[in-house]
Amino acid sequence: MTIDQTFSSLPPRTAPFAAAGVGGAATELRAVIEDAIVNSPRSLQKQIGPSEIGDPCDHCLAAKLAGWSKTDDGIPWLPFIGTSVHAELERILTDHEINRNALHTTGMRWLCENRVTVGQIGGVDISGSTDLFDTQAGATFDWKIVGESTLRKARSKGASAVYRIQAHLYGRGWVAAGHEVRDVAIWFLPRNDAAGITRGVLWHEPYDEQVALDALARANRLHANLTALASISAAARDQWITALPRDKDCWDCARYRDAPTTTADGETLDGLVLPVAAR
Repeated sequence: MTIDQTFSSLPPRTAPFAAAGVGGAATELRAVIEDAIVNSPRSLQKQIGPSEIGDPCDHCLAAKLAGWSKTDDGIPWLPFIGTSVHAELERILTDHEINRNALHTTGMRWLCENRVTVGQIGGVDISGSTDLFDTQAGATFDWKIVGESTLRKARSKGASAVYRIQAHLYGRGWVAAGHEVRDVAIWFLPRNDAAGITRGVLWHEPYDEQVALDALARANRLHANLTALASISAAARDQWITALPRDKDCWDCARYRDAPTTTADGETLDGLVLPVAAR
């Protein structure tokens, strides 16, 4: 095959533009952007992560552990904004460390977006990417890019249970990686306020491994129940998930389709299901 034949068989350098004007171009642009958002690694993640282990809703935590899919609720634009801010903060802080030649002088103080393993559920390692670890302060930092209502709650009540547990799980991950962790912190940053970081809310408390261990123990109890029920049938497992208590403030319950199911005649769940136990 000649060079001319090779090039003639290649696709065109640019895709054909069949639509009309700026409106057509905007339609194509939107399709590319939305496809990237929906198919990002964060959006496609299936295994439960540290950010979900502290979910106070037994039903939804069990559904996540069972691998249930949520109904499609459109393009996750707000999470995309948060992901974008995270990426830019990582760039800023990493550039700062590089510019002061940290690697060859004092060593890196601020470690951004490192993955740590926080524990196991059902014998499987659970890991997640931590936003920042300050090796000098011995503190983990997690950025939360939030709206005004969440900012107000953080200012008056501090971190929610799910955020607090996530912070201590990351702390445990850094300890397992060989670091000393003294504090865990969550920095709530406004998504819609022109004042920016000055209006943010910094929550922090001393690192407590027991917070992480209790959350992992609860998840492992649920996992054991799911495994026992799945040995009967998927229907038995799903029926149990549907009957679990639901947190009154849960956003995710409505995104799962809990079809009513029954076990086969004569089958009983008695003795198979371990108590979920108090948190």
